[in-house]
Amino acid sequence: MLLLSIPGFLAVFALLVAQRSDILHSKEQDALFFANQIATLQRVDITDTQLLLQNLAKNPALLNTQQQGCPQLLKHALLINQEFANFGLATPSGHVFCSLQPLKAPISIADRAYFLQAITTGTFSIGEYQQDRSVYTETLNFAQPVYVNNQIEMVIFAVRRLTNWSESLSHLPLPIGTRVMVADNYAQIVAEYPYSNKPLGRSVSDDWPTDLQLHSIQTIEDENGLHHVYFRLPLQAPQSELNIYFDFPFEDVLHEVNTQFLMVTLLFLLTILILSWFGRIQLNRSLLIPLNNFSNAIGALANGKAQKLDQKDMPIELGKLAVHFDKMATVRLDAETVAHNKHAELNTLIQALPDNYLRLSKNAHILDKHGDRVSDKKTIQEVFPNHINIRIKAALAMLPNQPSTYFEYVHKEHGQQRVFEIRIKRIEHNGEAILIMRDISQKKQQEEALNLAAMTYNNSSECMVITDAQGYILDTNPAFTKITGYEQYEVIGKTTSILSSGRHDASFYEQLWQSLITTGKWQGEIINKRKNGELYTEWLTIDTVYDEHEEPYRRVGIFADITDKKQKDEQLWRQSHFDELTDLPNRTSLKKQLNTLFGLPEHNFAVLLLDIDHFKDINDTLGHYFGDLLLQQIAKRLKKLTESSARLTRIGGDEFVLIYDRCADQQCATEFAENILETLKAPFILDSEACHIAASIGIALAPKDGENTEQLLKAADQAMYKAKQIGRNGFALFSAELREQAEQRILLLKDMRQALAQHQFEMHFQPIVSMQTQQITKAEALIRWQHPDKGMISPGAFIPLAEETQLIHQLGELAFEQAIEVLQQTQKLNKPIQLSINVSPIQFSAKHTTLLAWQQQLAKHQLTPDMLVLEITEGLMMQGEGRSQKRLTKLIQQGFAIALDDFGTGYSSLAYLKQMDTEFIKIDKRFVDGIEYNQDDLVLCETMILMAHQLGLKVIAEGIETETQHELLKQAGCDFGQGYFYSKPLPKTAFIDYLTTHRH
Repeated sequence: MLLLSIPGFLAVFALLVAQRSDILHSKEQDALFFANQIATLQRVDITDTQLLLQNLAKNPALLNTQQQGCPQLLKHALLINQEFANFGLATPSGHVFCSLQPLKAPISIADRAYFLQAITTGTFSIGEYQQDRSVYTETLNFAQPVYVNNQIEMVIFAVRRLTNWSESLSHLPLPIGTRVMVADNYAQIVAEYPYSNKPLGRSVSDDWPTDLQLHSIQTIEDENGLHHVYFRLPLQAPQSELNIYFDFPFEDVLHEVNTQFLMVTLLFLLTILILSWFGRIQLNRSLLIPLNNFSNAIGALANGKAQKLDQKDMPIELGKLAVHFDKMATVRLDAETVAHNKHAELNTLIQALPDNYLRLSKNAHILDKHGDRVSDKKTIQEVFPNHINIRIKAALAMLPNQPSTYFEYVHKEHGQQRVFEIRIKRIEHNGEAILIMRDISQKKQQEEALNLAAMTYNNSSECMVITDAQGYILDTNPAFTKITGYEQYEVIGKTTSILSSGRHDASFYEQLWQSLITTGKWQGEIINKRKNGELYTEWLTIDTVYDEHEEPYRRVGIFADITDKKQKDEQLWRQSHFDELTDLPNRTSLKKQLNTLFGLPEHNFAVLLLDIDHFKDINDTLGHYFGDLLLQQIAKRLKKLTESSARLTRIGGDEFVLIYDRCADQQCATEFAENILETLKAPFILDSEACHIAASIGIALAPKDGENTEQLLKAADQAMYKAKQIGRNGFALFSAELREQAEQRILLLKDMRQALAQHQFEMHFQPIVSMQTQQITKAEALIRWQHPDKGMISPGAFIPLAEETQLIHQLGELAFEQAIEVLQQTQKLNKPIQLSINVSPIQFSAKHTTLLAWQQQLAKHQLTPDMLVLEITEGLMMQGEGRSQKRLTKLIQQGFAIALDDFGTGYSSLAYLKQMDTEFIKIDKRFVDGIEYNQDDLVLCETMILMAHQLGLKVIAEGIETETQHELLKQAGCDFGQGYFYSKPLPKTAFIDYLTTHRH
C-alpha cells in the first residue's frame, strides 16, 4: 500500500516546493519595495540639505558678510534645522572665520575632502565620516560654494551629527528586527538603526556581508541559524557615493511558508497511513495474530515458562499444530525443573563463599564462572595480568602430575596495590580444573599494619608507655628510656608516679584521673622528673582502651619533651612584648595594658607621651651608638622615677609612654610631667661625654580625652606635638581644640588630594618690573587653590600640610609645568620674561625628586634654565644636610638662577649668599610696609640693597603697594619691584593679555 502511494506523494511534494519558492520570492520583492521607499526618504533629506545650502549661498545677508563673523541668517537657519549641529563659513583657502559653535582655537578645513570637492567642482558636495573640529564629535559635513561676481568668495558648510542621523532612522516605520545602515564613499558607517555600542566610522565589513551588490537581493543565514534578506541601494545624491543597507529578518516568513508546507505534507501522509491501517487489520486477523501467538509460546518455552495456545478463531491446520506443541512443552519443562533445582542448590553454596571461581578447560578456556571480579569476563586474559595467565596455563599443563597449585600475586588497581591468592584444583573425571581466586589485600594490610605499629613503637621519638587501668606500667618504648633515663626493667610493675616532680599539687592529679574516669582521655602540659633528678616539661596525651564489657583495660600515654620549645616560646613572647634596647614593655604591651584599664568599670588614668627633642641631631652628630646609650640611660631614670607610681613603655624611636593610673585630673598629671622634666634636666654621661637633653610631653586623660586605646594615644600624640609647637622642653594637655585642629587637618588633606585630582589648583602670575623703567621683565608664579565650597584658600593654610605629606612634589610639578606653558607663550608673542617659581626645602631633601630633570624638560620645549628663577628660603641654605646642598649646587651648574626669598627674616648669612652663587635677594613685604613712616625700616632696606650690590646681587622688593614706596626704593637703588602697585597676581590667560597691553 505504501509503495503504491510513493509516486503520488512525489508529485504533491514537487508542487508544494514550487509554491513555497513563489511565496518566498513575493516576500523578497515586498521587502525590496519597502527598502526603496526608505531610501527615497533619505535621498529627499539630502536633497533638502542641498537646497538649503544653495538658498543660503544666494542670500544677500550672507553675501555681505565680507568674512567678518557669522551673519544672523545662519543662526536662524540652525534654529530651524535642528538636525544640524553647526553652520559655518570658510575662506577659499580653508580658514574658518565663522562657526556658530564656539571654537577653542582657530581651525582650518583645507584638508577636508568635501571642502576640496566644493572648491574644485564649484558645486554642492558631501563629505564622509570624520571627527569634526568645530563640534568635536563624529559628523558628516556638507559644503556649498558662495559666488560673488562669478568668483568663489567663501564656502558655507553644514555639520550633521551622526548620532542625530542614527536617531532619525529610529523614527522610520521599520518592521520589527529590521536593521538600516548608511555608509560613506569609503564604506564607513555614518548612521545605523538600531544604534549599537560599536563606534561609528567602522568599516561596513565589520557587521555586514562584504559582497552585497547594488539593487541585488541576498538571503543569508547567520551564525544562529536565522535567515535575513540584505539589500544595498545607492542614495544617488549629487557628488556623493552614499549607500544605504537594509537587513530584513526573514525567519518569520520562512517559518510561515515552511509551516504551510509541512501541514499539507502531513495531511497527505496521514491519509496514506489510514488506508494502510485498514489493510493491516484484515491481515492480522487471518494470519499474523496466530503466528504471533506461536512465536510468544516458543519464546516462553525458551525461557522455561509454559504458555497455552488459544485455539479460538484459529484455522483448523494451525489448531492441530497447537495441540502437539502444548504436549511437547509440558514434557520439556518438567525435565528442566528438576535440573534447575539441583543447579540452584550448588549455586547457593558457591554464592555463600567470598571467593571467585572459574571452571577452566585444559586450554584455559572459561567454561563457568562465579564472583564479582569474573562475572562479566569471557577469557582469562580479561581477568588476570599477562604474566599470571602464563603461570595459570603452565599449571593446567602440569595437572596430570600435580593435581593442585597455589601462588600469590600483586596487582595495582585504581592506584592501590591489591594482593590475590590463586588455588587451582584438577577435576578428576573430565580433565578440567577449578580455579579459586581470593582477595587477601586486607589480610596483608593488617599484617603490615602490625609490623608498622611495632616499628613505630620501637623507633618513635615520642615516649610511649602502656599501663593497666590503675596506672601500673606494663611496657615502654626506647624513647621512654632516652628522655626519662629509666631502663624498661626499672619501671615495669611500678606506677607512673615514679616520674612525679612534686611541682603539681594533689588537686592536679585528682582532676587528671577524674578526666580519665569520665572521658577516658586527658591531654595537657605536665612537669616531671628524670632519673637524674632533672626537671623537664612534657606534653602528655593519655587514652584508655576498653574491653568487651566497656571496662578500662589499658591506658596508653604518649608524651614529648617540650622544655626547649617552652624556653623558645617564652623568649619569643618577651621579644614581642619588650623593647630589646631598654628592656621596657613595647607598644604591644602598652596596648594590652590600656585595653585592660579600659575594661575596668572605672578607668580614670592619665597617659603621658614623651618625645626627646632634637634626638635626631644627637644620632647625626654623635652616632647611633651614643644615641642608644642615651636611650638606655633615659629609660633607667624614668624607670626609677615611675617604679612605684606609673607604668613605663618605649613605643619606638625616642618616644616613651607613661601610664599614671593613680591620676584622675589635670593637676596630678601636670605635676607628674613636671617631675619627669626635672628628672631629665641633669646631664647624661655618655662615655665620659656630658649630654643635656630636653623633652616634649603630651598629656591625655581617660576617659575624657579618649574612650579606647587608639583614641587616647592619638590624643596624647596631638598634645605632644602641641608642646613642640609652643617651644619644646615642656608639656601640653590635650583639649577639644586640638582634636578639632586634627580633624580640620585631616579634612584639609582629603580636600587637597581631591583638589589635585580635580585640577582645582592653578598658577597666578604677578609681574616684576624694573624700578627705573617700570617695564615688566620678570614674574613670579604663585599657586592658588579655588575650593568649590570654601572659596579661595590661602597658601599659608595648605603649603605646610603639603610639605608634611609630600604632596608638595605634585604642587611643585604643577608650578613648573604651567611656568613652561607661560614661557612658551611669551616666546611666541616676542615678549620674553624671566619666571620665578618657589621651591620647597622638601623638594630638595626628599629621597626621590624631579628637580634635576627640569633641565631636560625645558630643553624638550626649546627653553633654557636661565629663563627660570628658583626661589628658595634662607633655611635651605643653612641646612647641613648634604643631599639638599648637592642638588642646589647641581641646579646652579645647570644654569638655573637662584633667588633668596624673604631675605632678612631668617639667618641672613652673607657667607652662604656668596657661597651658593645667588643672583637675587627678595626683601620681605614686612620691611617694605613701613618705609613711608618708619625711618628705621627705610634704613634697613637701604642697607640690604647696598650690601647685596656690594656682593654683586640684584634686589627685588616685595609688597610695593604705593607710589611713595616705589619712589623711596627706587632712590635707594633697588633693582626690581613687585606688588599690587604694579599688578595683583593674575591667572595665566589674564597675565598673557596684560603683557600684550602694557609696555615691555
